[in-house]
Amino acid sequence: MIVRSEQETVAEILDKTRKLSRYYLSKLDGVDPLLQIQVGDHKLNCITWIAAHLTWAEHELVVCALGAEPLPIPWLDQFQYGTSSEPQDSWPSLNEIRVDLDRVHAAALAAIRSQADLGEPAQIELFGPTSTKRDIVYHAIRHEGTHAGHLGWLCKLNGLETI
Repeated sequence: MIVRSEQETVAEILDKTRKLSRYYLSKLDGVDPLLQIQVGDHKLNCITWIAAHLTWAEHELVVCALGAEPLPIPWLDQFQYGTSSEPQDSWPSLNEIRVDLDRVHAAALAAIRSQADLGEPAQIELFGPTSTKRDIVYHAIRHEGTHAGHLGWLCKLNGLETI
């Protein structure tokens, strides 16, 4: 039996969760990436916003929280928590976002794998001053999975077969 480090296991879980997001994004090729579907009184986030928000979140919750070198992506803050998901002229294209989504993901996996101890304090205080790197990375995995589910719903609402 091969024994893997916690860091390798956690990186693999994040990677497999991202693969689900990428799968749904690939299914949504051909759908207007700025389309906001109305459900009752609420507009759902569009494909572009979700992909860019996932990029921002992984950058903040993994790359920055683990103390790795931030990537110079000028548009990231437009998609942070609490920003409007109403399409904006200043947004990058979905293709540009996908390039940075992959760059950030590679940096995040490298940052996780390079950690000596995920129990150390994180560089951000998401859950207060006692937030560990493990807490933040686990939250990043949950966050990714939540938005992968949103992409899955967008597939269904656009009549796309997934599973």
